[in-house]
Amino acid sequence: MNLPLVKYFSYYLHKKSSGSAITEFLIFTMPFFVILLVITLNVYQNSMANNEARNLARQSLRAFISSPSNELAEVRANQVLEIYRDSLSAQNATTRRFNIKFNCTKNPCLSAGGAVSAILEVSIAGNPSRRIISTATEYVDLWR
Repeated sequence: MNLPLVKYFSYYLHKKSSGSAITEFLIFTMPFFVILLVITLNVYQNSMANNEARNLARQSLRAFISSPSNELAEVRANQVLEIYRDSLSAQNATTRRFNIKFNCTKNPCLSAGGAVSAILEVSIAGNPSRRIISTATEYVDLWR
């Protein structure tokens, strides 16, 4: 009489624990996968922000260099920043601050053969530690 009872309980316990390996695997590995996903997304966002800032600095510098006169050069570069700011969502447009500076090797700045560097700083309001600085350098055409 004792033997069938042991067989019944062992069968019942075996049947109950048939999915426990999967459950244990999910319970122990899910936190690691979630952390890995969050870190991956954070690295992706930082990489995209850096690429975006580098491209914006380069485009502003191209507008600066292709300007017909020194007086219009900075105005044109700032126009590129304004067009970009207008294309952002309302939340991003209010939180991002753009500051661009131009350094020239020759005076006047758009002298033939001179190098012009643009330093773009993108800061995010409410997060002073989050700053992206990007630089770009181009040469003014020799036949200007």
